[in-house]
Amino acid sequence: MSFTNLLFLTAFLPLSVLGYRALKTDKSRNILLVGLSWLFYAWTGLQGLVLLLIETCWIWFAGQALEDESDANRKPLFWTAAGGLLVILGLYKYLDPILTGLGLRPLGLPFPLGISFYTFTALSYLADVYTRRCTAQTDFLKLALYLSFFPKMAQGPIVQYHEMEPELSTRTVTFQDIGSGSLQFTRGLAKKAILADGLGKVFAALQANTTWAGVWVLSLAYAFQLYFDFSGYSDMAIGMGRWFGFHIPENFDHPYRSVSVRDFWRRWHIALSSWFRDNVYIPLGGSREGTKALIRNLLIVWLLTGIWHGANLTYVVWGLYYGLLIIAERFWFQPYLEKLPRWGRVILIFLIADIGWVFFAAPDLVTAFARLGRMFGIGVTGLTDDQTLFWLRTNALLFLLAFAFSGSLFQRLQDRILRKWKMPAVLGMAVFWSLILLICLAALVAGTSRTFLYFAF
Repeated sequence: MSFTNLLFLTAFLPLSVLGYRALKTDKSRNILLVGLSWLFYAWTGLQGLVLLLIETCWIWFAGQALEDESDANRKPLFWTAAGGLLVILGLYKYLDPILTGLGLRPLGLPFPLGISFYTFTALSYLADVYTRRCTAQTDFLKLALYLSFFPKMAQGPIVQYHEMEPELSTRTVTFQDIGSGSLQFTRGLAKKAILADGLGKVFAALQANTTWAGVWVLSLAYAFQLYFDFSGYSDMAIGMGRWFGFHIPENFDHPYRSVSVRDFWRRWHIALSSWFRDNVYIPLGGSREGTKALIRNLLIVWLLTGIWHGANLTYVVWGLYYGLLIIAERFWFQPYLEKLPRWGRVILIFLIADIGWVFFAAPDLVTAFARLGRMFGIGVTGLTDDQTLFWLRTNALLFLLAFAFSGSLFQRLQDRILRKWKMPAVLGMAVFWSLILLICLAALVAGTSRTFLYFAF
């Protein structure tokens, strides 16, 4: 079941909220949310739900054992528990692509929805218990809710256990939570149903285009589609979390306004960047052990980041691309970057990100490098063609909206209006976002919505 599924929007979600509000105790609400989350996940198939339940039981028992174990034995126990999760992830996500690459017959294992996200969520719990940042959760229900809470389980954000643990026991839902959650949910739905899905049509139409302008339009369409698709999902998840009393951290902070590569990764998929920083980069030694160790640690983190996205070599190259860029920026071109005006840095980092997404979007390395070559004039069949001009002409407004909404212009304008006109502005914004919600629902009824891109991970 997807967040853009009409059954989810018109039945599952509103009934979930009403049922939650009807209950009065935190325990009964936790029982309801766990049941709803398992039902939500079972919609994709019972095999996936069984796997989720196995991982939940695994980390519950492992957490208890880590809590009670002596310091001398905690490390091997932690790695055994974490290794079990990684074996499951590798079996379902990477084994078939590896077998296919070796020319062997794949096993045909079904890909469980969101397995990368909830496995990293489970690893976060084990890491917090192992480092004694948190005590092991003795209440199985609370741990199950942390792992499977349906707004975040399929596509994140990856909330680390110590961030969510206090609200597993007690939480309140204020009028502000309902209002801000509704606004963020609607904004996320608009990003997905209007901007991402519209740009997805442009990307799909220009897949085979080999002109210089066509390949650039293709890359820009994908860059904005991916941003609005994933940040839209994150906004919807965060908004829904507020309705149930959970304050899920923001996952995007206008990344296409970044002024450096490191700044980009402080703004894009913040949850994943934070997870790798806390659970891989810092434990490896971070920047504390000299230049060689720092370079090694950065390359390991970015190689793992690429592999986390998939077994395809395009993801590995994409990860190493960013690892090398961040190393080069840190030791070489940061002073040159700072000499540029801010707008120049923003354009440069956006182009760097756009080039990186070529590897993300391509099915293989041959296609990726062919598209990159055409973006720089190598192997093109012409400057442009009628197909490119048609899609540009019919989607010019969509691209302008994408540029505008990927920055903070709209947010600043909205804040200024609210400060100046106060209550009339609040009512006006409520009407505006209600109309946006109706437009989104109309698009979904028309059947123009596409699957969220990050469901593939």
